[in-house]
Amino acid sequence: AVRSRADAARVAVVASREQFEFARTDFERTRTLLAEQIVSRQRLDQVHTALSRAQERHQKAQADLAAALADVGEAEAERGEMNVLASRMDALRHQEAEIAAQREQQALDAADRTIKSPIDGVVSETFIDRGEFVSPGQRLMLVHNPDLVWVEANIKETDIRHLAPGMAVDVKIDAFPDRQFSGTVARIGQAATSEFALLPNPNPSGNFTKVTQRLPVRIAIEETQGVLRPGMMAVVNIAIPGR
Repeated sequence: AVRSRADAARVAVVASREQFEFARTDFERTRTLLAEQIVSRQRLDQVHTALSRAQERHQKAQADLAAALADVGEAEAERGEMNVLASRMDALRHQEAEIAAQREQQALDAADRTIKSPIDGVVSETFIDRGEFVSPGQRLMLVHNPDLVWVEANIKETDIRHLAPGMAVDVKIDAFPDRQFSGTVARIGQAATSEFALLPNPNPSGNFTKVTQRLPVRIAIEETQGVLRPGMMAVVNIAIPGR
C-alpha cells in the first residue's frame, strides 16, 4: 500500500505538472494578447491567479510525493499504517481526477474565448472595446479580404444594354490618380438603385417627371496592387464596341 501511495503521488505530480505547464502557457499567451490590446488587464490577472494556484498544487504534489517515498522506508516496520496509506492513495486518486477535470474545463474556457473568422482577411472595423463582455450573435468586427476587391458602379439605364459580364473596364481611383487599374464586369444589377432607396422621392402633384435611372454594376478588380481599401471613390471607363 505504501508503494501504491508513492505511485499515486507520482501520478499526481505528473498531472499537476501538466496543469502548471498549461496555466503557464495560457498566461504567456494572455500577456501577449494584452500587449496587443486584445484582452483586458482583468483577464491577465485572472490567468495569473490560476497560474499561482496551479504552481501551489504542483508544489504540494511534489511534497506529497516526497512524503510518500519517505513512508516507503518506514512501512517495512509500520505495517499498521497500511489502511491509512490506502486512504491517502484514494485521496490522491480523487485529486488526480479533479485536476484532470479542471484541465478539461480550462481547455473549454480557452476555446470559448477564441474568435475565429470564417474567411481569411484583415479587420476593417471593430465594434467592441477592450475588456468588454460580449454575447452570442453580437457583431464584433468587420473583416474583408484585401485580395477580393470590386467596384460598385451605377450605370445609366440607357447604357446598360451595351454591357455584358466579362467586358474589360479601366478603373481610376481618386486616391491614386497616377495609377491605372484593370477590371471586368462581374455582375449587372436587376433593379434600379432608386427602387431600394430609404427615402423615396415623393410626387404629391401627380405629375410625371422622367428621370434616367441607374443600375448597379459590379466590376471585379484583377490586380489590387495591395493598396485598395473599402469605401474608396473610383471612376470607371467601359469600352463599348461601336461607340
